[in-house]
Amino acid sequence: MNFLLCVQLIVLSVVASQAFLCKEASLSCPVITRNHRRLKGFTLKTFHSASLLSCSLQCQRNPRCISTNFRKISKTEGTCELNDRGVFPLEEGKELEYDEEAIYTQLYKKK
Repeated sequence: MNFLLCVQLIVLSVVASQAFLCKEASLSCPVITRNHRRLKGFTLKTFHSASLLSCSLQCQRNPRCISTNFRKISKTEGTCELNDRGVFPLEEGKELEYDEEAIYTQLYKKK
């Protein structure tokens, strides 16, 4: 085996293993983020949140949560929406809509 192939295999195995190392109390799971986008129609809970990070942690702790919409209201406060659906993998009828102030995130959760 050549050196480049060995390096690629090592990197691939590390990345693949991350999906199985997700911890509920942290954001060690892979995250998909889309700025200026939100998922509409699948909100299960809305609340004030200090940051995108705290919003995402609440999602990770909720077994029904698949994704979040976060909007910054001020320097110290925002609105977090926990969604019970995600858009990845892409499926018809689950498109993200444009929202200048929103940030969409979807967490990979091993079931």
